[in-house]
Amino acid sequence: MTTPSDEFMERAILAKDKLAEQFLNHPAVELIDIGYDLESPENSQRIVVRVHAKSSVRAALKVPDEIDGVPVKLMIASYEEED
Repeated sequence: MTTPSDEFMERAILAKDKLAEQFLNHPAVELIDIGYDLESPENSQRIVVRVHAKSSVRAALKVPDEIDGVPVKLMIASYEEED
């Protein structure tokens, strides 16, 4: 596993912030974070910005595939608080 460069991580943080500004107020969006591309077995160690949404809303949200060279993945998930 390779460690991402500091420069890449700085770009990833800026990309995450741009997406948060754009999408966090959307009712289908649960979370935006930086992490591994767990949905792609061949790229499971690749760092991406992840937009977690309740349903497949990529077309409606127009989530980009990449921002400033940082890959963006739409993750379909629904999170609820545990009791």
